[in-house]
Amino acid sequence: MAIIISDLETVANLCWGLTFFGTGGGGRVEAGFDLLAPAVRAGRKLTLVDPGELSETDWTCWAIIVGGKDPEEPPPAHELAASGLHREEFPTIVPRLVESAKALSESAGIQLGALVSMELSSAATAAPILTGLELGIPTIDGDYVGRAIPQLELSKMELLGKPPTPVMLVDRWGNRMLLKHAVSAAMADRIGRMVSRAAYGRGIATTGHLVQVRDARPALVSRSLSRSIAVGESLRRGGASKRDKLAPLLAETGARVIFEGDTVRVDWRSDEPYMWRELTYQIRGTGSYAGSTYRIWIKNEHHAIWRDETVIGTSPDIFAILDPVTNKPLTTLGDVTPGRPVVVIGMKALDSAWHSAAGQALLGPRHFNLDFDYVDFEHA
Repeated sequence: MAIIISDLETVANLCWGLTFFGTGGGGRVEAGFDLLAPAVRAGRKLTLVDPGELSETDWTCWAIIVGGKDPEEPPPAHELAASGLHREEFPTIVPRLVESAKALSESAGIQLGALVSMELSSAATAAPILTGLELGIPTIDGDYVGRAIPQLELSKMELLGKPPTPVMLVDRWGNRMLLKHAVSAAMADRIGRMVSRAAYGRGIATTGHLVQVRDARPALVSRSLSRSIAVGESLRRGGASKRDKLAPLLAETGARVIFEGDTVRVDWRSDEPYMWRELTYQIRGTGSYAGSTYRIWIKNEHHAIWRDETVIGTSPDIFAILDPVTNKPLTTLGDVTPGRPVVVIGMKALDSAWHSAAGQALLGPRHFNLDFDYVDFEHA
């Protein structure tokens, strides 16, 4: 049965849950809420559907923003003008995504029946939901990963051997590019980032994996968006209580506390523009975790955790950093700073495919050039 979102409480719950599953990436709670709330305030309804409510032959695609962190200072006007970049045709994200989805479907001669969120995170999932609303189609209650990812190839579509092309890329200036074929999803991701660099950033609206529902279904992490609503509600309810703040979340998810601590240092490994946020947190354990030092390795999201010199957890599992007072999920966008107290939560990956040998190889530590295999935080 379709889920109809028509109130701001549910929007807030959704965005809190998506930020939890974002594992540090994909935008703060506010990013998703600020996208969706105006539509709901205007009386519009957001629709999430089970794929069973669609025809097996309905066409779907994902809609995402490709591009890494932008430089702190924008390019000078004369540099933009030299390339004919005088006015932004699509200054905001959603109209850009709408154009990308329309251009992709028109190039293939088909009509879209629904959108899919590639991953789970606040802005990265809210954007396709709103894009679907503008196109007059629903968003499927599911995604292709079950968490946020830093690269296009890290999805269940890749596990199933389904290429993302054709892919349509639209930048803020109105340049439209159809990538008919790429030798790999990783190369499609790289091309998107190079286009972002050429277009001076702020995100390339990208649509791909144009498939029918019958072909999308095996790659979906089922009901992950409705799961996000429930997780967000548990986070907010616990954060509003005076004691046992984490109890509702742990009961809802089966997750566990990895540690509590105070942030000591944030070390950037790379500051290259238009690429990824690559950094490491150093955190001193507190309370029952006092006496140990923890490290969290980040490539947009949290992917590996050390206690002292021992690895105690890795992707594909989910690691969220929470504010200990409010339960609000914190992101890698500067939320975790020296002196800030944190609680780190571990949860098993939402889909069993990530615990197969292929899943652990694709989204495990060796993908990120770390020299160890997957570590199960429940047994470390």
